[in-house]
Amino acid sequence: MTDAAGRELIVAAATSPGGSMALVRASGDAAFTALRSVEPDGPMPARGVRSGWIRIRAGRLPCVVACMPGPGSYTGQDTVEWVVPANPHVVRLVMRAVRDAVPGARDAGPGEFTMRAFMAGRLSLEQVEGVAATIAACTDAELQAAAMLREGRLGALVGQVMEELIGVLAMLEAGIDFTDQEDVIAVRAGELRHVLHAACDTLRSLVQGNVPLERLASTPWVVLAGKANAGKSALFNALLGRARAVVSPVRGTTRDVLVEPWTVPVPGGACEVLLVDAPGAMEGGEELDRLAQSLRARAMARATITLHCRRIDDTALAPTPTPSPSDIGVCTQADRGGAPRSGEMCTSALRGTGLEALRAAVGDMAARLGAGAAGEAPALAERHHALVAQALDHLQAALDAAAPGPDDGAVPAQELVAAAMHGAVEALGGVCGQVAPDDILDRIFSRFCIGK
Repeated sequence: MTDAAGRELIVAAATSPGGSMALVRASGDAAFTALRSVEPDGPMPARGVRSGWIRIRAGRLPCVVACMPGPGSYTGQDTVEWVVPANPHVVRLVMRAVRDAVPGARDAGPGEFTMRAFMAGRLSLEQVEGVAATIAACTDAELQAAAMLREGRLGALVGQVMEELIGVLAMLEAGIDFTDQEDVIAVRAGELRHVLHAACDTLRSLVQGNVPLERLASTPWVVLAGKANAGKSALFNALLGRARAVVSPVRGTTRDVLVEPWTVPVPGGACEVLLVDAPGAMEGGEELDRLAQSLRARAMARATITLHCRRIDDTALAPTPTPSPSDIGVCTQADRGGAPRSGEMCTSALRGTGLEALRAAVGDMAARLGAGAAGEAPALAERHHALVAQALDHLQAALDAAAPGPDDGAVPAQELVAAAMHGAVEALGGVCGQVAPDDILDRIFSRFCIGK
C-alpha cells in the first residue's frame, strides 16, 4: 500500500443490517473536508460526539456525528462517523453523499480501516487478529479469546521472550567480533543456556496451556435426542435455567432445532458448548412432521455429544442406539416415579434432580473429546502455534550447539548458536507482526467484513 493510496478517503457502513441505527464511517486526509461539505453550516470539526445533520439527496437528515482527528483515531487518520437510521436506502444515500463530497473518495474494502490502523502502528498484528476473531465469534468463549488478542496479552508474553533473546544475542554477536581476544567473554555459556532454557519453558507453557482458536470455533454440540414427548424441551429449559423452548404435553410440539450456549465444568475451569433441542423421533406424519424429522437428522449428524432421553414411565423398549463414547442415557421426569435403566442418569426438570450431575457428566465427556477451558491463557491461532513451534525448534538447536563446554567459559560454536537464535527471534517476530510477509497480512485481512 503506497502512502497516497493509504490516505485517500474511504467510506463504509460499519454496522451489520438489522438494527435500528447504522454507523457510516469515513477515514482519510479529507474526512473533515467531507464533513464540512455535507454539513455546511455545522461547527468546525473537533474531537467529540454531537448532534448534527447530513445533506443527502432526499434533504437534511438528522444524525449523530463523531469526530476523531488523527493520529489519535482508530486508523491514525482523521475519521468521521455518522449514526443514522438503519434503513438500507438511507445508509446508501449517506455513503453516496460522503463519497460525492470529495473527489477520489471510494468505498472501503474488507478490513481496510483496521489495515490502516495496523499500518499506522495503532494496532499490532495480534490485535488485528483479535478484531477479526471478535467479528467471527459465535460464543462467549470465542469472544473471551478474541478479547485476549485485542488486549495484546499474547504479544506481551512473546515480546518479553524476544527482548531477553535479543539482549543475549547482541552480546553473543559482540563476542564473535572479538574472537581474536581470548580474555573477552561477552556472554558466558551458563548465562546463555539459562536464557535459552527459560525461553523454551515459557513457550512450551504457552503452547500447552492455550485453547486454540480453531477449537473454540468448533464448539461441541450437545443434542437432546429421543422420541417425541420424551421431556427433552423441559430438560432443555431446566439446564439453561430459563424458558427457551415451548413445553407442551402435545406430541410433536418441537418442530425446529433450538441451539443455545451452555456452560459445563471441565478440568481447569469451564467450557462453553451448544445445547440443542431437536424434534422428537416420529414416523410418518404430514409435511411439517417430515420437515422436522429432516432437521432432527441434521442435528443428530452434527452432534458431538448425544443425550438419549426417555421418560421414566415409558417402559416401551425403543430401539437402542449403538453405544458410543459420546452418548449419555438420560431418564427424564423422575418425579413421576419409576426406575431408571442401567447406565441412565436420572433427572427431573420440575424438581431440578440430577441436573448438576448431568452437567458434570457432559463436561467430563467434552474434556475427553478434546474440549477445554479457555481460562486466562492467551489463545493461539494456527499461525501463532506454528510460529511458536518453529521458535522452539530454533531454540533447541541453539541449546544443542551450546551444550559442550563449561558454564563459566565462552559459548562454543558461537556462529551456529547465533544463527539459531536469529531464527527463533524472527519466528516470534511473526507472532507480534514485527516480521510479517505480505501474504500473511493478506490472509489475515481477507477474513474481515466491510466497515471494519
